[in-house]
Amino acid sequence: ISTARLEAHYLAGGNVLGVVNAVIAAQRAGIELDFDKASAIDLAGRDVVDAVRTSVHPKVIECPDVRQGGRPYLSAIAMDGIELRVRARVTVRTNLEQLSGGATEDTIVARVGESIISSIGSAERHGTVLENPDMITRKVLERGLDAQTAFAIVSIDIADIDVGEN
Repeated sequence: ISTARLEAHYLAGGNVLGVVNAVIAAQRAGIELDFDKASAIDLAGRDVVDAVRTSVHPKVIECPDVRQGGRPYLSAIAMDGIELRVRARVTVRTNLEQLSGGATEDTIVARVGESIISSIGSAERHGTVLENPDMITRKVLERGLDAQTAFAIVSIDIADIDVGEN
């Protein structure tokens, strides 16, 4: 990488050291990331070093995100009228190709939450969901919720499921 390109990135307000570290880390991990792509990610306001780290070591996102406020569970009602309260953990890996313009973690949480509620709502009996929580995970993963986001969903795990109101 020429000094002129490094200088241009610096003058554009970029974090040169972060971009160089990210390119080196990506190369060591066998991830294809060139200086131009890393610079674009950096100038888009994303932490390129963290993005490479999340590509190598997937990140777990809680659904719903209790840091956002609100309830610590998703509430869904099966067709038999019984409420189920669910918490899920979504494991994601950074999609470096979509990172510059892709949607963020909040979008993943919203999409997964909506899909979990929809999956429970389509179940005829709440007992079916309690007996086989993997059916939620399968239905959610089939929907391709990570399209046009900065992440690829690796897995969705139901962390907790309880019966709520009748």
